[in-house]
Amino acid sequence: MDKPYIAAEAHECKQRAEDPKLPTDERLVWAQLATAAELREIRRLLAKRR
Repeated sequence: MDKPYIAAEAHECKQRAEDPKLPTDERLVWAQLATAAELREIRRLLAKRR
């Protein structure tokens, strides 16, 4: 069995979300993961400022 693709960064998730070759439901999941990764980065930067 092949291992699934694992994205490490928000931009990688966004690229997968925009890939027209992938099914719509899978693209939606990648879009949600991209959003979550971007929010995590924002939280990390805000925590540094405190």
